[in-house]
Amino acid sequence: MKMTAAQEREKQAKLKSLRKELDQEIQEQLEEKNALEGLTGAQKFQIESLREEDLQDPKKAKLVVEALIFASSKPLTPAEIRKVTKVLSVAQIEKIVAELKEDYQKTERCFELLEIAGGYELSTRREFAPWILKIELQRKARQATQSALETLAILAYKQPLTRAEIEALRGVDTSGVLNTLMEKNFIKITGKKEVPGRPFMYGTTEKFLEHFGLKALVDLPSIDEIRQMVDSSVKKEELIGTKKIVDVPQEGVPQDQTQQDLSEDRTSTSEAPAEASQATGEATPSESEEKL
Repeated sequence: MKMTAAQEREKQAKLKSLRKELDQEIQEQLEEKNALEGLTGAQKFQIESLREEDLQDPKKAKLVVEALIFASSKPLTPAEIRKVTKVLSVAQIEKIVAELKEDYQKTERCFELLEIAGGYELSTRREFAPWILKIELQRKARQATQSALETLAILAYKQPLTRAEIEALRGVDTSGVLNTLMEKNFIKITGKKEVPGRPFMYGTTEKFLEHFGLKALVDLPSIDEIRQMVDSSVKKEELIGTKKIVDVPQEGVPQDQTQQDLSEDRTSTSEAPAEASQATGEATPSESEEKL
């Protein structure tokens, strides 16, 4: 029986779709093989020891899907989850996600499962946003302070400098830091460098000297002085010391014996000044009080 033109087109479309699926499957297998080759021995063993049949257990499958969504840095689509698990269908994954949403609502967790951009993502609930914002502001404030001090130190010793020169020394972008320091009047534009593009050059202000208690920039400690101060600074071991402040009972020694030893140590310590005074002919504190 001769096929019509419509049937021929339908057949070609099915063949094209089948070829596309096969190409995609081969590509995924090659990608997985290349990824496995880049793993270490222990990591490769862990991957190869996975058993896809374990996902036939609904409880195990639910935990695996939850772990994948939790570990992902971006919304994870059902297709991506299916690609990893292989044995779970999109319908099964959607059912598991619905169960997870219900579990989080029942247990009143601080986070929820959201559908974003066609994928799934774990996110903290909105009522906790102010608390998270507060800690983020503290973190950014510490970073900004550290960056500002580093930039100020570079400018103080090497000014005038362009933004590119500062970034070359720090290794990070400093546009935001420079704007902040200019708003606070710690630095200023001192001119333009005579190079192509004529970029602005920055230097410190009088407020910088006032803030750090300096009469002039020459009052800044030299690099050699800073290095010497660091080298001669008290080491942590010396600062902590090795002398015992509180005697800790030793194992196998009774508590009464330890207290007796402590009392004897104190007695010998108090008698030492008296013996020394007698040896040198000086009056002890008690004798001095009697004379007075």
